[in-house]
Amino acid sequence: MDQYSSRTEIIRACAFKQSSDKQQNQYISNGSLHELDSSLDQEYQALFKNKGQRKAKDVLQYIDDEYRLWKSCSALQFNNNEDCMSLRSSTAVISIGGADGSELLAILQNLGSCHGILVEISPPACAEARANGIQHVIESDAMDAAQKVVPMLLEWQEKGHVSSVLFSCQSVLHELSTRSPKFTREEFLKVYLEPLIASGLRTMFYAREPCTPRNWSQETDLVAIRLFKLDKTDIEYVANEIANKLSIQRLNKSGTILTDSELNCTVETADNVELSGRAVLPLALGQELLFKLIYWKDLAHFEYEMGEQLTSFEPESWSQSLAKIGMNSRMSYLTTEHFRRLYRQEESLIGEPISINAYNGKPLTVPMCFAQIFSSNVKTHHNGVNLAE
Repeated sequence: MDQYSSRTEIIRACAFKQSSDKQQNQYISNGSLHELDSSLDQEYQALFKNKGQRKAKDVLQYIDDEYRLWKSCSALQFNNNEDCMSLRSSTAVISIGGADGSELLAILQNLGSCHGILVEISPPACAEARANGIQHVIESDAMDAAQKVVPMLLEWQEKGHVSSVLFSCQSVLHELSTRSPKFTREEFLKVYLEPLIASGLRTMFYAREPCTPRNWSQETDLVAIRLFKLDKTDIEYVANEIANKLSIQRLNKSGTILTDSELNCTVETADNVELSGRAVLPLALGQELLFKLIYWKDLAHFEYEMGEQLTSFEPESWSQSLAKIGMNSRMSYLTTEHFRRLYRQEESLIGEPISINAYNGKPLTVPMCFAQIFSSNVKTHHNGVNLAE
């Protein structure tokens, strides 16, 4: 058996087609962790166990930069007697979808703060967080939790315990549009951030989410993919299932929505461009397929991921919505080390680029398929900088 056989036999389209009706209903139609069997939920949460240190490091870089800006700002928007240590320790941290709470703990320990709240819907993750020492764990849908989170923060503010608040949302906002019935971008900001801004709290918001590749979108709107030595028809089948389940519009270059039979786009390519054996897909759909297959764990995990669109997060729209409520954003695009490693590993195994520009045949670099946004309602001359990495 070669190095592809076991993985290919699982991933190929027949595995999905042969999955049980119960699995498809449980993971795709409902898409809710409340509907998961306990054992499967525990297995899913284990994928994210103790990854908080890495996530916290990313957040803390932004926080430290922001604190320095506050201290150096000519029009200080905090009490003169607040030194750096008290500034950090009086920051409350809200982790939305923070799994086992390891990220929240790492941030709180670095800041010297004891005011943290974890919002998490998974019972096993909440149990793990409590065992890890998180005092305030709200086991709830993210939108429903706001009615508990905000009053708690305002009470801490009234008692003089906190003067700033940080929201950390990492790889969770893209899920909420399909997994949280009440979620919209505007409603999330309305129920969480707006009351805190109105109360005078210095409010910070950090998100790191998957998105459509920034660098690819500057080059092409169609990508030709070869992956795991799968047959072209298998890749097209899985892509078609993804598009249908998530209602992803499949647009050709003229903006026409493609039918199932037209999914493998017919493109006018430059001379000598070889697309044989590659599935040609619209950009967002191509990246969605890469996310789901490169991050493959098993069929159950794949089917659960079919309940969410990783490319649904729109960084520019979030930045604009944050600006409307008085938040100033810094934004950057990147590739996570984990995704980069998996992507290059697969390219090494197949001996050629995974993705090429469908029009000219040029290999596409590793996609910048994650966006970071850091926002603050404290006005500084650095606010609003757009940092494209």
